[in-house]
Amino acid sequence: MAKKSAPKPKSKAQADPQAEWIAAFGEPTRLALIGALAKGAQTVTNLARETGAEMVNVSHHLKIMRDAELVTTEKDGRYVIYSLVGATVKGTTLELAHSTGAKVALPLE
Repeated sequence: MAKKSAPKPKSKAQADPQAEWIAAFGEPTRLALIGALAKGAQTVTNLARETGAEMVNVSHHLKIMRDAELVTTEKDGRYVIYSLVGATVKGTTLELAHSTGAKVALPLE
């Protein structure tokens, strides 16, 4: 009788995308970026200006958010425009939905 081997642990690249998406909210700069992007698509320069963060820090956080499928990008000449994925503004609440069905509601005030 063949022995069953234990399942291999998931690598970071194979981690649950829903958990990565939720973890992308857990940092103050990223929450500020989400609030800024709730107003509409923006460049890194505009996001840095609006949040008061350094551009290099904004770029770093946007990469984490993009990897978690929280934001999407679009090229406009030499600029990269960032937008929230699955976002709906309802009054003073931002609702975000992930492709797995997970949802988060954040106050905009």
